[in-house]
Amino acid sequence: MHDLAIKNGLCYIEGEFVHANIGIDGNRITYVGKEEIKGELSVNAKERLVLPGLFNAHTHLAMTLFRGFAEDMPLMDWLKTKIWRAERKLTAKDVYWGSMLGIVEMLKTGTTCFSDLYIHMDEVAKACIESGIRAVLCYGMADRGDPERAKEELEIGEEFIRKWNGGRIKAIFGPHAPYTCSLEFLKEVKEKADQLGVGIHIHVSETREEVKEFLQKYRSRPIEKLEEIGFLSPKTVIAHAIWVDEKEMEILAKRKVSVAHNPVSNLKLASGIARIVEMMKFGINICLGTDGAASNNTYNLFEEIKLTSLLQKVHTGRADALHARDVIEMATANGYKAYQIDGGKIEKGKLADLILLRKSFNYIPLYNPLYSIVYSSFGCEVSHTIVDGRLLVEDGQPLTLNEEKIIERAEKIKEKFLDL
Repeated sequence: MHDLAIKNGLCYIEGEFVHANIGIDGNRITYVGKEEIKGELSVNAKERLVLPGLFNAHTHLAMTLFRGFAEDMPLMDWLKTKIWRAERKLTAKDVYWGSMLGIVEMLKTGTTCFSDLYIHMDEVAKACIESGIRAVLCYGMADRGDPERAKEELEIGEEFIRKWNGGRIKAIFGPHAPYTCSLEFLKEVKEKADQLGVGIHIHVSETREEVKEFLQKYRSRPIEKLEEIGFLSPKTVIAHAIWVDEKEMEILAKRKVSVAHNPVSNLKLASGIARIVEMMKFGINICLGTDGAASNNTYNLFEEIKLTSLLQKVHTGRADALHARDVIEMATANGYKAYQIDGGKIEKGKLADLILLRKSFNYIPLYNPLYSIVYSSFGCEVSHTIVDGRLLVEDGQPLTLNEEKIIERAEKIKEKFLDL
C-alpha cells in the first residue's frame, strides 16, 4: 500500500510516453511499472498524461504585482523609469501576497519548483511553506561599488540562507548582475557560497548594451571576467546569456554552468534571441524560466516550452533545430539538475514532483503526446499537481491556497502604484 498511487496514466519515462502506474511514499517515487498498485490516496490517470513537474528556473515572483504596469519599453528604461521606482513602494507583506498570486498561477499550470531572486525573501519563503511548492530562493544583492553596501547585502544574503536552507526550500546566493555588482563583491559572494556549500544565481549578458558597457569598462566580456575571478562553477546558474560568444560558451561548458533561458521575456524587452542550439552543442545544461511577470506577463511555463522550440527554428533556419524531447527535458529534468535537486524524472527514488494533464480538445487527435504537449498546450490542461508527494492541485483547483482571497489582496495592493 503506497501513500499515493497514480494509476493507469500515460507517463513520460526516459523520453517516451508509456502506460504505467506510479507509487509514492513520503516525498519519493517508490514504484514505476505496470503492476496493479494500491494507495491510501489514489488518482485515476486513465485519461491523463503524466509528466515530471515543470521547473521555472528564473523568476522574480512578486512582480505579479507589476503585471501590465510597464509595457512596450526597452529594458533599461523599463527598469529605471518604472520598475525600480515601483519596487521602492513594495512592503514585505506586498511581496507575500504577490508571491502567493504567482504560486497559484504556477501550481495551476504545472510548475512544481521554481527559482526566485528578489527582495523581502522571508515573505517568499513563507508563501512557499504555506502553499507546499518547492523552491530555490535567493535575496537579490547589488552593492553598486559601495563597500558598506556590499557588506550589508552579503550579510542579508547569508542570514537568509542560514534561516531557510533545508527541506522544500533551497536557499542560495543571488547577486543581481555584473553591472550592478562590483567584481570584488562577486568574489566575496563566491567565497561565502563555497564556505556554506550553496549555489549562486545571477543575471548575465541579457542585453547587447549591457555587454558593450562591460567591455568598455573592463576590456573583457562578462563571462570571461567571471571566469577570471573564479566565480563560475557547477553550482552557478546564469539567467539569459543572450549575448555570449563561442569562447564564453566554452567557458560555461568547462565550468559546467547552467543557463536559465527566458524566451518570452527576452522577446518582450527586445533583448535578443539566445543561441540555445549552439550552447547545447557545447554540452551546456539549458533550463527554462519565465523571468518576472512584469516582463512576460505570466508564469505559465508551457509558453516558454513552445517558444523555445519555435525561436531556435527561426534563429537557425532549421525546422529540426530542436527536438520536442529536448525542450521537455529543459522544462523538467534540466531545471532540477541546474539547482542540484533530485527530481525532474519519473523514476524510482526521485522526488515525487509530478503533474497530470487532461487530453483536452487541443490535444486531439493525439498522435504523439510529446508533440501535443510542446506545440499545443495552453497550461489549463493541468488537472493535478503533486509536490513532494503531496497533492496540491486536484481537478484544476488549488487545495492549499485561497485563490479568491489572494486575487482580492493583489488588486488592493495595485492602488499604490497607479500614480507612478
